[in-house]
Amino acid sequence: MKDFPPSSAVPPVNHPQVQQWLAEIDLTGVPSIPLNSGDPPDCPAKVEPGVCYWTCEDCASDDVVECPDKNVWGLTFDDGPTPATPDLLAFLDQQQVKATFFLIGANVVQYPDMVVKEAAAGHHLASHTWSHHALTTLTNEEIVAEIKWTEKAIMDATGLRVRYMRPPYGDVDNRVRFILKKLGYTVVDWGGDTFDSNDWKIPQMSSSAVVTHFQKSITTYATNAANNTKGFISLEHDLTSQTVNVAKTLIPFGKEHNLQIMSVADCLRDASPYGANNTAVVSPIRSLPPPPPPSSPVNPIAQGAGLDLDYHHNAAVGQKKAAAAAVWSSGIVLGSIVIAAGLALL
Repeated sequence: MKDFPPSSAVPPVNHPQVQQWLAEIDLTGVPSIPLNSGDPPDCPAKVEPGVCYWTCEDCASDDVVECPDKNVWGLTFDDGPTPATPDLLAFLDQQQVKATFFLIGANVVQYPDMVVKEAAAGHHLASHTWSHHALTTLTNEEIVAEIKWTEKAIMDATGLRVRYMRPPYGDVDNRVRFILKKLGYTVVDWGGDTFDSNDWKIPQMSSSAVVTHFQKSITTYATNAANNTKGFISLEHDLTSQTVNVAKTLIPFGKEHNLQIMSVADCLRDASPYGANNTAVVSPIRSLPPPPPPSSPVNPIAQGAGLDLDYHHNAAVGQKKAAAAAVWSSGIVLGSIVIAAGLALL
């Protein structure tokens, strides 16, 4: 894998390959929404009508934010692959659990063998952009470059053309959505603060506090099992050994509470989670779960205080994003490398 842009910056839009991609896309009609600033950006004092800014006003539009079947946990991991990923893959295999991996394009170039293993194990591959910059701060052309370079990196490694993506920091508005749809992508967010594991706060937040927070969310959800109508999608990271260890605790806890844990593609019952132009050097091993019985609640007990799925997190989002950026910059050192020819693909 070679001839990719530098790993730590937004890819230049004057590159011939990017110019070719831009020539193939009709961006006529893209909403005229001002760019934000900062990485991650602070929320504006007022979000204008029609912007639908998920991070700052909980406006999801038609983003995927939950699983359609109750008692289903859509398991996701962002920011990989990293040196911590193999340990997570071994654990998921032992647990017989599949997940969605939202991949950083530059990391795919650095660790293509890990991405091959993810796909071969039947996990769902998806995009998390090339350089993990907030998309509402980028021009239309820069967004295309971020997405297409990542798409190419995953395709070169696995032969799979991904069509799901998660914006870094969940930073998405209607301008970004328009471009992503033109590129053929489905946007996946997560269940707000309730199902944000907060593992990105480690070490500022202790691992035990992170685990306790998410276990409380699972317990509350399970307590209301008889009243749940939808499943949920979580936010976790295969960023460091600490975040992987959190997952090793939370996944068995979810099983103990009778949750069906699976990838986002599986929870959406998407039998074709990749694009039509696959060269498919690896074939995902997937099996769609049967739909849960409509009238057999999982472990029903007396209704508790209820689960707030409205997750209004506007007040804390600035602090949250700043902490996420700090963890991002300290937790991963992306390298621009050339992988030697002859990588054995499965």
